[in-house]
Amino acid sequence: MATVLVVDDVAENRDLVTMLLSCRGHEVLEASDGVDALDVVRAQHPDIVVSDVLMPGIDGLELVHRLRSDEDPVTASSPVIFYTANYLEPETRPIADACGVSRVVLRGADPRELLDAVDEVLAAGPVDVSVGSAADFARVHSKAVSAKLVEKDRALRHRERQFEAMATVSPVGIAMLNADGDATYVNPRLAEITGQPEKRLSGSGWLICLDPAVRGEAVQAVRHTTATPVEHRYRTHLIREDLSDRWLRVHLRPFPDSGSGMAGAVVMVDDISDLAAAENRIEHEARQRQEEAAGHDAERLDSLRRMAGGIAHDFNNLLGSMLGFTQLVSDTITDETEHGGIAKAAADTMLEDLRQVTQGGRRATKLTEQLLAFGRREINEPVVVDLKAFITAFAGELTGEHVGVTVWLSDDTPSARIDRRGLDRLLHILLRNAGEAMPDGGVVTISAVHDPVRGMAVIEVADTGGGMTPEVQRRAFEPFFSTKQDVRTAGLGLSTAHGIVTQAGGEITIDSKRGSGTTVQVRLPGVATAVPGEQPNVPPSESRAARAGETTVLLVDDDEPLRKAAERFIAKAGYRVLTAGDGLAALALAEAHPGPIHCLVTDVVMPEMDGRQLAHHLISARPQLKVIFISGFAEALIAEDGTALEPDGTIIAKPFTAAELREALSAVLTAAPDADRPLHH
Repeated sequence: MATVLVVDDVAENRDLVTMLLSCRGHEVLEASDGVDALDVVRAQHPDIVVSDVLMPGIDGLELVHRLRSDEDPVTASSPVIFYTANYLEPETRPIADACGVSRVVLRGADPRELLDAVDEVLAAGPVDVSVGSAADFARVHSKAVSAKLVEKDRALRHRERQFEAMATVSPVGIAMLNADGDATYVNPRLAEITGQPEKRLSGSGWLICLDPAVRGEAVQAVRHTTATPVEHRYRTHLIREDLSDRWLRVHLRPFPDSGSGMAGAVVMVDDISDLAAAENRIEHEARQRQEEAAGHDAERLDSLRRMAGGIAHDFNNLLGSMLGFTQLVSDTITDETEHGGIAKAAADTMLEDLRQVTQGGRRATKLTEQLLAFGRREINEPVVVDLKAFITAFAGELTGEHVGVTVWLSDDTPSARIDRRGLDRLLHILLRNAGEAMPDGGVVTISAVHDPVRGMAVIEVADTGGGMTPEVQRRAFEPFFSTKQDVRTAGLGLSTAHGIVTQAGGEITIDSKRGSGTTVQVRLPGVATAVPGEQPNVPPSESRAARAGETTVLLVDDDEPLRKAAERFIAKAGYRVLTAGDGLAALALAEAHPGPIHCLVTDVVMPEMDGRQLAHHLISARPQLKVIFISGFAEALIAEDGTALEPDGTIIAKPFTAAELREALSAVLTAAPDADRPLHH
């Protein structure tokens, strides 16, 4: 194969031609200008020369003329092919013919044309030409070069006008930077966006488009441009001199020096204030929707709480009368058996049946207790509880066949004010749920720490179960919602826990992911120092018991079956009983009664006048009157924090037993008189 000299001042062009010729099997020599090309031809006598036409210094035309004028005949007869993108063949043909150029091939043509031309010229052999005078060559050469320079100048001016028009009407700001990162050109749009004149944006003035923290980084990106530059993107909040603000998106694209003597960067600045405003509006609307959804959830939960309290009230009245009459029947059977009126075997059977009814009623009572706890309408007695001691004792009572319990308590865990029974029920609910989430076994971790920022005591119960889906997690605190399809459950566990915590002024949250277990976090208001809880009232001694036959009790309840059962409970204890179905009837009865009334036993929630209002009216006329409230839904006796509005009053939760009612009567009637015992308003 032949030896080919490739002459071009652009390295990328030489590389392309070299690759083409090498693939054909030719040996390729390279020269970057006409001077080097002359030296290579004289020294190595290549078989053919492939040269560009327009080059700095000695161009292609001058190169051919010097080759043909060389004293060495081999050099003078070297075949030459012009491979150019600047000249068309008609433009170079006159001088090419005069200098003996074998072919002119356009660079934009099919590369195979160059390869075919090389093969044809090689086949023709050395060129035999007679060189004209230097004056003739100079005239033809000057004409060809001048014509091309004029053409290039026109094209350059046309491109400048195109660039100027494009930059002027561009919707984005543009800045051209030199290798030092200084702006050498800015378009009018950049001045409009920034509110600065173009002169002030020149040099380093364009940096106003960037936040001060990234300006140094941007300049360094221009000054140390790599062979493969990376585009840099910034977002800037610009406060203009007129105090208006703009949000800018800035793209900085460095370009390296690729042998052209140029390096620097192009900066494009887009005013995205409208986009930023839209994003802020969307974010605000999304936040509003979240707040509205949270408000709707809170309203829905509050409605459910009210419904739960109403259900509990109605059920407690039904359960109270049912259990009350069941107790009365049991007492009657027992009395008749003792007097021989009923055979013992038959009595035992009937009593066992009644015990089953009573057990069912007690289970239903537990359900209403959960409803009341969820509805935050359960009377509680908040005391300061040492959480570390309470949780330690609680965990010590736990046993499990497949579930291990780990306790971790921080030394600075504060105490908290909460009802002890509520806290115990809360922990039992969380531990039971955690155990049910790990049917194949696992570990439950109970931890307690101090949140000094909010002054809260934080209790966490974490399991290693399968976790919850987002939908289950969202509905976890809803009453009657349960994922346990094969378990007989009312679905009140977590809703009850939620009521206990919120009634204590705390917060309860769930963090769970499928496959990663569940963590329930309870946050309670912390108390610096634990103090002993209040001791329960000591039952009065029998010696202080009032003589029942001389004591009158006024019983008021709008539920007739429950009222009749309670009346019989009180009468069997030896008290005289006056009964009324509502508050107004009770006032009329008390006014008409000529003797003393020692104790008022009243329901709380009644139409027209509730129990608390009734008690106020009666005490104003009978200051020594003792009061016992009975209720299954003590709405009128509970403050927002769940504490009793009548802290000195006696409250019995429905349903109650005959013994509970008799003990309460005995306690209040034998208590020391307190002349300064007004009910709280």
